[in-house]
Amino acid sequence: MTEYKYKVSDFEGPLDLLLYLIEKNKVDIYNIPIVEITDQFNAYVADIDTFDVDYASKFFVMAATLLQIKSRLLLPKQPKLTEEEEDPQEALVRQLVEYKKMKALSQAMGHLWDVRSLMLGRLPTAMPYEARFAGHIDTEALYQAFHKVCQALPEPEAVEIRIQKEIYSVEECMRRVTFALRRNQGTMTVEGLFRTCRSRVELVVTFLAVLELLKVGQCATVAEGEDGNTVALRYTPN
Repeated sequence: MTEYKYKVSDFEGPLDLLLYLIEKNKVDIYNIPIVEITDQFNAYVADIDTFDVDYASKFFVMAATLLQIKSRLLLPKQPKLTEEEEDPQEALVRQLVEYKKMKALSQAMGHLWDVRSLMLGRLPTAMPYEARFAGHIDTEALYQAFHKVCQALPEPEAVEIRIQKEIYSVEECMRRVTFALRRNQGTMTVEGLFRTCRSRVELVVTFLAVLELLKVGQCATVAEGEDGNTVALRYTPN
């Protein structure tokens, strides 16, 4: 079988051609026979028939670099390079090693893309939507009303000790608050609502229930009274 003849246009750049020649001759990338590789590289460059000056110039620069390295090897041994001057052959080997790594990585990514293209996709699943309260909660006014009622509640007598189990839940108080608002035509002052509580525990749980109703949007704070400074709750069912 005749060997397939590559052209310069078949390679992505001079490093791609140089790496092909190294693999074709089965030589170590760290110990390149510069003389043979340079002659083979120049033979490919001599057949360039493209009009892309930018593309062809990259091969000419690499050919000049290889000729420079070849001439250094053929001439008598030169004195050791200074620390500032880098050996062109070592620089070329470093570029080839980095290019070989990037080429292998590119081929691996291309294979993954081919595998992924054979998979069937699906439409994105819609995210669950939960309505959020976007109104304004006047927390300072709520706290002032809560504090005022809390201070007005009588202190328990210290002489007689009674153990009484009081069970209140936020859900139960939420239902009681909404019932009270509907009974008062949908609006009730915060202070009046809090004054229906018979103990501090019930007051605290009712306060939490009001905050939760405001959060879910079933209530809203409004201003009432002749001066507009009285804070009230308005029932706003969803």
